[in-house]
Parts: sequence; C-alpha cells; structure tokens
Amino acid sequence: MGSNITGRRNCWLRRSWHLRGKTTPGRSVGHCAPPGFLLWLWPFLDRLVSRCLGIKPLRRDETGIVSFELRRHRGKPLRLDDGTLLKPGDMLLELHMNNLWFIHNRDISGSAGESRWKVSSAFAEDLRYLARQMMEGAFPTEVKALHGITTLHSPARRLGFTVTELPNNLRRRITTFYLSGLRRVYYFGKPGIQARQRKPPVLNEVWMSRARLLERYQS
Repeated sequence: MGSNITGRRNCWLRRSWHLRGKTTPGRSVGHCAPPGFLLWLWPFLDRLVSRCLGIKPLRRDETGIVSFELRRHRGKPLRLDDGTLLKPGDMLLELHMNNLWFIHNRDISGSAGESRWKVSSAFAEDLRYLARQMMEGAFPTEVKALHGITTLHSPARRLGFTVTELPNNLRRRITTFYLSGLRRVYYFGKPGIQARQRKPPVLNEVWMSRARLLERYQS
C-alpha cells in the first residue's frame, strides 16, 4: 500500500484478536509497524503490488503525486455528499500516492503542517489535471467516482471528498500494516516527524463523484 517473520507477526495477530470488538471510531487497532531491518523490502513490495493491481501514474512523466487504477465498487450502496448514489458494480477510479513524488521532494523542510500543505497542494493540482483528462476522454465515461484510503482526512474534506470510516476488518489491518511501512520508507520530514510514523496510521476512505470533480476542478 513484513513483519519479523514469526514474533511480530504473531504479536500483530494476537493483538488484533484480543482487541476485536473494542474499537473506537477512527482508531487503528491490532497494529504492529514493520521492524526497521525489513523496510528495505518495502520498495520492492510496492512495485510488485503496483504491477499486480495495474496501478499507473496519472502523469506520463510521473512527476505528479497521484497514481490510479480502475476497478469496480464491491461494497454496499453509498450516497455521497453531493447526492450521487454508488452501487455495487459501478466503476471507480482508485487513487494512490505516487511514491516517486515523495522521493523527488525529500528536500522539503518545515513542520508537519507545512508538509501536509505541500501534499494537499500537489494533490489539488493533480485533481485539476485529472478533470481535464476526463473531459478530453482519457478515461472511460462510466467512471462514476474517485476512491482512496488515506490518513489525511481533514485535507481530503477541504479538497471536496466525502470521508467515511474504513471498516475494522482484515483488509483494514493489512492495509494499515502495509502503509505503515510505506510511510517510514518514503515520508519526507524531520527525524521527529519520521519517528511519529511508527504510530499506527488512522485510515479512512475518501470518495468524490465524477460530477463533483468536474464541477470543482474543471478549469
């Protein structure tokens, strides 16, 4: 989006089982971050996952922060903030972070708030680019909405996304574990900020209808 092959993996599963049914909305539980000595695996794992899922960079020169894949909505019907109703089988544009962007921007300095602002600004610029691409027919017209999983809940709302809680299931625990490794490998910032990336990320789902994207970001 590794574990200490026996010990930490068992720790993760035991904690998940012990804490089942004792969750607090918006909190990640049953989480052990991957140990530091295994983080060298994460770039290879990231490339493998991207290849298997067919994830592509939004911009051909790969300078943007957004990557994407096309998939079908497999969840329950969901009504977004603008009234759009998503039904099972509707086509989604799944959004992912392009980790190369973080590598190219490792020289960014400042507070965590300034770093989040930089990420949000880059994401907004790519949303404008995506809206233009959709108007030009670069994506299937049946794409009904954008979807992603992120820790940046407040910036996502400001960008126009509907934010919903990610169900506390096996998918959430695997995603949390995987993204914890990615954040420690690719996150730019000061050592104190990087140290806080060992804490379990609080993940939510974000959604934006095609109609809202074009209304808000079409230049």
